[in-house]
Amino acid sequence: MNASRRRRALLLQAGASLLATSHWPLARAAFGDKPIRLVVPFPAGGGTDVMGRLLAQALGQELNATVLVDNVPGATGTLGSAQVARSAPDGHTLVLGISATHAIAPALFKNLKYRPDDFTAIARLAHGGNVLVANPAYAANSAPEMVQLARRSREPLIYGSWGNGSGGHLAMESLRLATGIETVHVPYKGVAPLLQDVAGGQVQVAMADVAGALPLLRAGRIKALAVTGRKRSSALPQVPTLAEGRIPFDTESWFALFAPARLPAETTRQLAQATDRAVKRPELIEKVKSLGMEADPISREAFDKQWHEDIATWARVVQASGAKAD
Repeated sequence: MNASRRRRALLLQAGASLLATSHWPLARAAFGDKPIRLVVPFPAGGGTDVMGRLLAQALGQELNATVLVDNVPGATGTLGSAQVARSAPDGHTLVLGISATHAIAPALFKNLKYRPDDFTAIARLAHGGNVLVANPAYAANSAPEMVQLARRSREPLIYGSWGNGSGGHLAMESLRLATGIETVHVPYKGVAPLLQDVAGGQVQVAMADVAGALPLLRAGRIKALAVTGRKRSSALPQVPTLAEGRIPFDTESWFALFAPARLPAETTRQLAQATDRAVKRPELIEKVKSLGMEADPISREAFDKQWHEDIATWARVVQASGAKAD
């Protein structure tokens, strides 16, 4: 092989290598050596924080960049979200949003410091329903039985959730509106004290997140009547959905990655593609399942559509129920 052919072969080989790892040079070009700040708008240690740290590690590896988790708790997750809404749209500041902060809050809080159009949706990370639970001694063993029992009773159904305006509160309000039963809501300052009172019989039923309820369900201290969401939870495959019980409610909770509005199209594309690869990692999928949710990636466009549909759905529920935030 002469010198000219050898040079051509080496150039072709170098080009192939560059294409094989093309997302790394692109990431470096877009993000440089400046770390990416991932705001988790809740305290350390909770499910959102766990999800944020899983994402930070996987996304950092996919982008060949440093992703630092910054917990900014306060105002039911809206404080940290508002910070990101006001940040520069350069891809270096992101927020791990949930359905409560980005789909429910716009209708629930009168003086919210941001609106949906202050964000760019990057990707849905995980999704799933909540679980309707009861004390083991409660007479009903399913959601339809609970409804029938409530209709026969002279007293309203007393239920708990993890707070006024929470996803659990609004899911139960949707159930009330769909079935016509009378209810009394008892708000708690978190899932743990709520479930302890269900186990102790202080409240009849409650809506809780699957991950929080699993330990008590497995111990037999509470029982599951139904799950919300569009399909059964892989953590509770034997528990039917509300929709299976002919109760029309299938809106689900989700974790999602957002950036400030007006993010450049190329930066949006790179972040979305890197996040999609991160969420498809087997180890992340298994850890997401341990939180009682599913990874199940969809396109950025499909999630953006789901997000705006959920905003409209929750707005109707908030208005019809008269729910107010604390």
